[in-house]
Amino acid sequence: MDYYRCSDEALRRELDRRHFATYGNHDLLSEQLRADDDAKGSEATTVTTRYPSTCASREINLMRTAEFGQTVPATQLVNQRIIYWNLNTFFPALQLFFESGSSCTIDGGRLPGAVIGLDPQLRFRLTDCTHEEQGRFTKCIVPDKFAHSSAGIKIVEATVAQRTSVAAKSRASSGLLSTSETQHLDIMQEAHTVVGLRLSGMTDMGYVWAKTEAPSAQAGNRKWGDVRLAGLRNDTPASFLGLPADLPKPGGELMVVEKGTMIMLPAVTPSGLDRLGRPWI
Repeated sequence: MDYYRCSDEALRRELDRRHFATYGNHDLLSEQLRADDDAKGSEATTVTTRYPSTCASREINLMRTAEFGQTVPATQLVNQRIIYWNLNTFFPALQLFFESGSSCTIDGGRLPGAVIGLDPQLRFRLTDCTHEEQGRFTKCIVPDKFAHSSAGIKIVEATVAQRTSVAAKSRASSGLLSTSETQHLDIMQEAHTVVGLRLSGMTDMGYVWAKTEAPSAQAGNRKWGDVRLAGLRNDTPASFLGLPADLPKPGGELMVVEKGTMIMLPAVTPSGLDRLGRPWI
């Protein structure tokens, strides 16, 4: 998160919340927060996570969801065993594929431009399983001859929770013209819905969340989005079943989806091509 445009007062207030020293110039304060974000991830920006008895879902915009199914109670995931997962390949979603043949989608597409993220402890545990992230396939680190002895990561506990996280954003509403008010940021707190999973081998719950790096006025300038658990179904095969037999060795990677654009830059712009296909300089 970019803290450079925040005031010294806001930076010191956030550093004090994280129990860091609050002395130094503006650059030192902002870089200290940025370094903590890089080191701890979502743990650094989390203020509280609570478990309401009933977590009411916000209004769902089906035009922005990756799964057109009913919201599923989190308790239905308990005792399922994860054999494969897919994160942010085509949509802002985490797809979990289970040993039972079922699958589910944790969707974060209500916030424009959002991507799904994982708490560090949850990500660390899930990487023991074969998975695909951003179009890159990574095979399980367990050797093939031992793969069936530890098949599936069991979901011990699952819940929907309400999390409060910090966000650096402008208090002023964005207009057509940029002013000094819209250029300066403040560190504020946002409440958003997360899905918690405790897997076998984990002592604490880890959470799935949604976040955008480019908040828009259309979404109320929100940086954190709500996620929902949807589409527990048995008609979606794991995508690795269609891959060729010569998969990489345990721990190896394979690019299965290449993300790019088919739009060519015009020849009058840097990095564009001229009529002969040569780079324009």
